[in-house]
Amino acid sequence: MEKNIAADIKEKIQNELGLLHIEVINNSHLHQHHSSSPKTGNSHFQLIISSNELKGLSRIQIHKKIYATLKQELEHTIHSLEISIND
Repeated sequence: MEKNIAADIKEKIQNELGLLHIEVINNSHLHQHHSSSPKTGNSHFQLIISSNELKGLSRIQIHKKIYATLKQELEHTIHSLEISIND
């Protein structure tokens, strides 16, 4: 059975950053024909979060916190990460 990376990403961000409103979308199928894609089916993700939960932080600070939280995944699993922050 293939591991559900999207669920793991969501759980890790919720646990480490305290975010309650987060959606993780696996967009790997949109990139499977790109030459640089690892073609694993678990490589391209979009995060949609609410900025209300991270009040007082700039968008850059939010991105840095997410990148730090997902450091291991970004080094070994995630090829592309799109972060959308809703106000």
